[in-house]
Amino acid sequence: MDTLKEFFKIGAGPSSSHTIGPERATKRVKEKFPDADSYIVELWGSLAATGKGHYTDKIIIETFKPIPVEIIWKPEFVHELHTNGMKFIALDKDKEQIGEWVVFSVGGGTIRDYDELMDKSPKKEVYPLNSMKEIIKWCKDNKKHLWQYVEECEGPSIWQHLRFIDQAMTEAVQRGLEKEGDVPGPLNIQKEQEKCMIKLYLKELH
Repeated sequence: MDTLKEFFKIGAGPSSSHTIGPERATKRVKEKFPDADSYIVELWGSLAATGKGHYTDKIIIETFKPIPVEIIWKPEFVHELHTNGMKFIALDKDKEQIGEWVVFSVGGGTIRDYDELMDKSPKKEVYPLNSMKEIIKWCKDNKKHLWQYVEECEGPSIWQHLRFIDQAMTEAVQRGLEKEGDVPGPLNIQKEQEKCMIKLYLKELH
């Protein structure tokens, strides 16, 4: 079981693999090559096959702004390590390559580069117990609640992170309720229809 800080992420929708992952990768590339004058990004496999519909190109372009970037779609190329592959190429003002980075969006907004995916050394787990049956038994044996098990494994800082996540979710819903127009995508759903659905859902929750 991974840390809840990795499980709950904030990023651009609609897809964790196709937008949040590429967004995080783009930010890393800007840190790796801060002096680049432009970039080329190759999208491979699934990222290229469905990337247009998921706004993969849009989030990369927006994250690189104001630095120009060229998107190259390669749906026919599927890397042996993972289907959601990307290659970032950094260029100088003369369009000469100054560096490149291959990275994969492996799910849930998590990114891993080639070395990280090839590293088979055992990782220290945040949560030593890996099933609810084991966790419930631990709680009963130690006379503690589930949240206390989480705090013991994650540390007290987990609550500040989860409050930040809760705030971001609440603000996202509020923005959706206030914004007018059509919902992005081909379904032609009006914002008023979406607002009614959100309000009904929130009513059911309470």
